[in-house]
Amino acid sequence: MTTTTADVPPQVLHLAAWAEGPAAERDALIAGYLSTLEQLADPQLLAECLAVGLLHEMPEIRRQALAAAVRLAPDLAAEAVGWALADPDETVRGPALAALAATPALRAAGGPSALHALLAVLGRSPDQIAGGAGNYVTVADAQALASAQTLLADTALADTVLEELPVPLSADRLPSRLSLEGMRHIPAGRLRRGTPPGEERSWGDPGEPAVAEVTVEGFYLDTCPVTNDDYDAFVADVGEQGHLWCHPDEPRNTDHTRSTADDPRCAGGHPATGVSWYDAVAYAAWCGKRLPTEDEWERAARGDDHRRHPWGADFRPERVRGLHALLGWDGDVGLDRAAWLRRLADLSVAHLPALTGPVNLPGGESPFGVRDLCGNVWEWTSTRFLDGLPLQPRFAAMDPGDLWGEWSAEVSVRGGAWSSPPALLTTLSRAGKTLVTRSPEIGFRCAVSESEGPAR
Repeated sequence: MTTTTADVPPQVLHLAAWAEGPAAERDALIAGYLSTLEQLADPQLLAECLAVGLLHEMPEIRRQALAAAVRLAPDLAAEAVGWALADPDETVRGPALAALAATPALRAAGGPSALHALLAVLGRSPDQIAGGAGNYVTVADAQALASAQTLLADTALADTVLEELPVPLSADRLPSRLSLEGMRHIPAGRLRRGTPPGEERSWGDPGEPAVAEVTVEGFYLDTCPVTNDDYDAFVADVGEQGHLWCHPDEPRNTDHTRSTADDPRCAGGHPATGVSWYDAVAYAAWCGKRLPTEDEWERAARGDDHRRHPWGADFRPERVRGLHALLGWDGDVGLDRAAWLRRLADLSVAHLPALTGPVNLPGGESPFGVRDLCGNVWEWTSTRFLDGLPLQPRFAAMDPGDLWGEWSAEVSVRGGAWSSPPALLTTLSRAGKTLVTRSPEIGFRCAVSESEGPAR
């Protein structure tokens, strides 16, 4: 039997048609939608109504639909979790990972689709995943790693999925509102990449750079990361003016609302999180600015003496917001990589009382007066992670979900986050995140070239 529009309850149709509006209106629609799902007796109709929520543009609706699928439709739950594991929004992937970890029957039924999605998200390298040596820097990364390792331990399942993996993809205005207020000037100078000479390498340090020293031209950099209040003003302007500042390659029908907008832990004066690279680029263009290159970010953080932390050589826990601050450690905990990933795998982000903290943390400024460069949030740059070249995305014709595992869609993020251990809360640490990722651990700040700055 084929379901027709007439068969679909009006509450489901209303949710499908809803694109934006007040949070209270959205919550009322979700409540009506979930109540309707509870009353559906026809399995086919239930599956089709669940798909409306699972494929919705709004992350909160996808999260709620996923929970309903796990609860109401065991036959569909495995496929639904598989979809959610590759969701660009980490606040959707988190609940999917939790459901997978807590439900043995779900792993048994959806093992192939779940492992396939996890391998795509984590880079499709089973040996690297088994060893825990990949590019894992957020809570969702660690939880995905733990789930993937569990599924890979089933050799029959792993062999079946690995045989079917696809070949990885290959990549190929308005008047300016620019102001240098709230920015610091970073003079031209030399940047010595990598571990400072004479210091022992930490496990959080990147490998030896192909080019050890470069010249960085003068530029301006925001003193602090962009805040939620600042970013939300941009979103409101987009709502009134349209997508005038957006990158031409950004996915169609992009809604720039941050995925953390309804999280009370992410206050107005905290760094903007739950934003993709495309979101950050659009905000920067709205300000007449751009994202900094990775070398610019590192020079602003390390100064002329190429220091390990913005304030100097030694770790100072009171000057940086990391995992030690959230969990009440003294900051001098020598967590190795494996122990840290185990900690993250056990974290429930939804139940943490706090995530980010206010910007402008005192005492942690760099030699150039830039603050909050380490900890609180990783920060997007304009540099491609693997080869260090400028990111020039050409993915408009692709579905965002197809970008997982695509090396040329990975952007360098810098500085560590609230979920990071001391080894990653440095001016050296770097990681790569797919440019459509929206994470509560990634924010950004803006830059302006010296030659583009207005006369002061």
